[in-house]
Amino acid sequence: MSRRLVLALAGLAFACASAQACAQAAAAKPQPQPQPQRALPAQAAAPAVPREPAVDATFKAWDADHNGALSQAEFRQGWNSVRQRAEDKVEASLRTQFDKVDANHNGAIDAGEYGNLLLVQRAGKSAPALASFDRNGDQRLEFDEYMALVARLAVAPRKPQGKAP
Repeated sequence: MSRRLVLALAGLAFACASAQACAQAAAAKPQPQPQPQRALPAQAAAPAVPREPAVDATFKAWDADHNGALSQAEFRQGWNSVRQRAEDKVEASLRTQFDKVDANHNGAIDAGEYGNLLLVQRAGKSAPALASFDRNGDQRLEFDEYMALVARLAVAPRKPQGKAP
C-alpha cells in the first residue's frame, strides 16, 4: 500500500479516535454555567462544527466491548480492518487496470502491452524495462509482478508538468 494511503488512513483513524475521546472528556467534566455574553456580529461568530456521523459509526464499530472508550487492542483491530478493506479495494482497482491493459487476455502483460501502462507512460524514457519486474523471466508480467511494478513506480517522484513559473 502506498505511504500516502497509509498516512491518509492513519489520519482518518486518529480523527475517529480523537473525536470520541474529546467528546468523552467533555462529557466527563462538569460543564460550567454559561455566562451571558453580548452578541457578536454575524460574520465574527465562529460556525458550529457538525459531528460527522461516519466518525461516530466508526468509533461504535471499533468499540468492541461498548464501554465508550477504545483500548489499544480495539484501535489496532479497527485500524487493521480499515487497512485491509483499503488494500482490497486498491488491489481490485489494480486488477481492473491490469485486465484492461492485457489486450490479448492471456493473463499477463506482454512486451507490446507494457507501454500502455499509465505508470510506464508517465515515467516516459526513464521507465524501467519490463525485464526489471519479470521475476520468472518469461518476457511478460503476471499480476504479482505487475503489483511490484506499481509499488515501485507509484512512489517514484513524478516529472513536473509544463514549465515552472
